[in-house]
Amino acid sequence: MLQCERPDRGTSISVPEDVIYTVLSHLKDDKPALSKCSVVCRTWLRYSRRYLFHTITLNYAMNGGLPIQRRGGLPAFAGFLRTCADARQYLQRLVLSAQLWRIASMPDLGPLELRGDELLGVLKAGGNIQQLTLDNVSWVDSGDAVVPSSRRTLKHLEIQQWIRSDEEVLDVLKLIAAFEHLDVLVLSLSEGFIEDTTGRLANHAETGQFPSVHSLVYETSPEWPATPLYRIMERSCQRHRDMLAHISFITWDSTDSWERITEFCRFICNSDVRFHLRGLEFNAGSGRTLWSAVSLPDWGVLNLSRLEALEQLTLALDCENVTYVGQELSSKLDAYAFVLRTRPPPALQQLTIKLYIPNNTDEELRRSRLEYMRRNTRRPAWTALDEASQALPTSPQIVFDCVGPWGDTIRCGAVGQCLQELLPRTHARGQLRWMISASFARWWDEDFP
Repeated sequence: MLQCERPDRGTSISVPEDVIYTVLSHLKDDKPALSKCSVVCRTWLRYSRRYLFHTITLNYAMNGGLPIQRRGGLPAFAGFLRTCADARQYLQRLVLSAQLWRIASMPDLGPLELRGDELLGVLKAGGNIQQLTLDNVSWVDSGDAVVPSSRRTLKHLEIQQWIRSDEEVLDVLKLIAAFEHLDVLVLSLSEGFIEDTTGRLANHAETGQFPSVHSLVYETSPEWPATPLYRIMERSCQRHRDMLAHISFITWDSTDSWERITEFCRFICNSDVRFHLRGLEFNAGSGRTLWSAVSLPDWGVLNLSRLEALEQLTLALDCENVTYVGQELSSKLDAYAFVLRTRPPPALQQLTIKLYIPNNTDEELRRSRLEYMRRNTRRPAWTALDEASQALPTSPQIVFDCVGPWGDTIRCGAVGQCLQELLPRTHARGQLRWMISASFARWWDEDFP
């Protein structure tokens, strides 16, 4: 219990600490409010610091088109952590951001170069750091940079970077290889890619190593060939038994989209990954692109029957944020039904389908999303999915997670009634589940009204 004395009346008020924790947890993203709460008393100070210092972001902003002086840069920040026990004790996540390229009016100065020994010095000083995010920050190997043994395991490493050359790819791979184990690795590599003219990237793919990575979130640009990355991960799977238990794959629409999808599917279906992979999230871009460029037999590259350990499968069922006539929704239903019927995963326990139908200018959709789903032209595609789900050998749960602006206009019960009508066999066997979610940030970044 917290005792707060009131000198003006000579009395005290007792407040349970769990109440204080609940109040401050609601303010975790409001730094000014937390700063004020921290001066109430010592108990409030301790709880406030948990959120005040949980995440520290170092953002190298712009000033007149040139980077601002860093005032000692990371070595100075490492010194601050060594001398300030209050911040060091509670710091869990460190974000290093150089979002110079996000400002359209400024010249493209490329990623901020970061010396390896400087970064590792910060990780050593901040002994409790569990999450590291690098946004447009390029790792520069200083030659003698070695991760301290106590920091070779990290819960979460996120790298967001525009790739412009094979050298930048090598820098990213060297940074990842500096660790022995990562619970979660998030790779968001985008934009153009300069060909490996020197052959250094191909050579590294044959000799480089990857740490043990439990979960991989991989968002790739369609122009970025990832075969060298897959080659390193494939070889690392032979060394680490718990390697890549969960993978989330996201790609964008482009003329090269199907090439990237094929590349990824061959990696997970034909390498040792198939013996480890228990959870797969798969978003292959919009149905509009797939409907116009892909025929159903091409989906045979996603051979789920080879994924012997796969228990959780998540698929995207989304539409464009423009006027459309429904081919993209039907094409994905047909494609998924084809894969599940012809190459079913042998150990699947749950199939989750993220159903995203955004606001757009389609008049019928404005009137009713549910009637849009029930449109007669789409019934054969829903029937194909219904029949495919019954052919699965393990009778898994089929969960529809409706993501987007549904909550204010449609009740969960109405969604369930619609899905029961569209998938009667699945419902009759007790496999059908449904829910409404506010967002699913990894796949769609739109702010839903």
